[in-house]
Amino acid sequence: KTSNYQGKQFHCADGTESFPIHYVNDDYCDCKDGSDEPGTAACPNGSFYCINRGFKGTLISSSRVDDGICDCCDGSDETGGACSNNCAELGAHLLEEARRIRKEQAMGFQQRMGYATDGQAAKLRRDEDVGVLAEEEAKLKQGMDERKSYMEEVEKPAKAAKEAAKAAHDKVEEERRTVADSHNREDAELEYNNIDKDGDGEVTVDELLSYGSSEDSLLAYEEVKVMADNGEIEPATLLDMIQDQIKLRNEETVREEKRLKKEQQKRAKKPKLSDVSAGEEEEEEMWGEDGKKIEKAVGEEDDEYEEVDEEEEEEEEESPSPIRNTFTYDEATQRLIDVFEEAESLYKEAKDLYDNSKAQLKDLQKLAGKDFGHDEEFFVLHGQCFTYTDDKYKYKLCPYDKSDQDGTNIGKWEGWENDSDGVNRYNVMMYTKGASCWQGPARSTAVKVVCGSENAIIEASEPAKCEYAYTFTTPAKCNVVQDEAEIHDEL
Repeated sequence: KTSNYQGKQFHCADGTESFPIHYVNDDYCDCKDGSDEPGTAACPNGSFYCINRGFKGTLISSSRVDDGICDCCDGSDETGGACSNNCAELGAHLLEEARRIRKEQAMGFQQRMGYATDGQAAKLRRDEDVGVLAEEEAKLKQGMDERKSYMEEVEKPAKAAKEAAKAAHDKVEEERRTVADSHNREDAELEYNNIDKDGDGEVTVDELLSYGSSEDSLLAYEEVKVMADNGEIEPATLLDMIQDQIKLRNEETVREEKRLKKEQQKRAKKPKLSDVSAGEEEEEEMWGEDGKKIEKAVGEEDDEYEEVDEEEEEEEEESPSPIRNTFTYDEATQRLIDVFEEAESLYKEAKDLYDNSKAQLKDLQKLAGKDFGHDEEFFVLHGQCFTYTDDKYKYKLCPYDKSDQDGTNIGKWEGWENDSDGVNRYNVMMYTKGASCWQGPARSTAVKVVCGSENAIIEASEPAKCEYAYTFTTPAKCNVVQDEAEIHDEL
């Protein structure tokens, strides 16, 4: 080093001793650290400098001098001309490779400029969209809040009227059930008297079995026989059993009447054959596998219309309105309910619009928060995915999103990793919190980003368990183009 030379004195690199300059490279090791013999092999712990004119100068260990192996391309490490000088040839190859890299850097740099232009334009649009959506969201929220307030305002009278109507309905139903139970009891007592043939108020086993075996019996014979086998026939118990059967019979009659009424209404809705214009619909012809036409049998009718109608009718029966309940409200109550339902519908409509706008704004703000480089040059990579296949696995990288190996999540976007000095120079992308390894950590991927003329993964590996590494080329990383004069100076 030039700092070791001071006037006519040479100072050892470790600062322990100094000698006259002519001691340097005199083939005798004067410095303990061997720094005075860079051009000879005198010091075993020293270094030998290969000048390598036309290529790159390099330092090798002094122990490698005169060891029979050519380490310097100019052959200076082996005395007696044992090694030929091929520095010019190596330098030419190096220069050719440097020019190729420079050309690729130049192409990449031009692409990077385009990336940056597009990225900055996208950022401007994004910022404008964020502003527009934020303003729209505020307006939609205001409208939603206003509709919510109105809905809550009209809900109170509607709810009170519904509760009052339901209470009145329940009271009427209770009175109806009481009357029905009374009638059923009277009918049950008449039936009991029919069983009690001798009219003594007690039913004997023979009377009960005789009744149970008759066609007009309301009770199943098995039930009657069980009671008869017990030997004791309680009048109250028998009356209750008869009354229960009368109640079930009456309820079944009501259900059947309703069913018949609905069928009549359904038939009334169905259009008559004469109402359908001739030729309005052509009957579909059917053909068998033998190629012959299949004739429809006489009396066979297409009941598709009726089946569809039945399905619609079933849906209506299975889906009663939870607001209108199962009874009809009076006109005033129904009007209050209708006002509330309309207000509720308008509120839900406003809420859906607000929620959609809010979600769009959130996604846009999340995108705006991502670091796409000093000049937004990496924005072009967002939304794209790149694959790389080696002899074992297929890797996939989606910048700013995720990384996977044969479909296994090996990392989600974490951010750019700072260099050792704490500065982010956009050298490494980090993807963390991937799928957990068996008895290991969560998988992660470190992506080394280098300059290249295309966006591509050029290398993938697993240097440590569950820790993956990619090398990714992209024009977005081509920041500087090396001057050819600098390449020549290095040689």
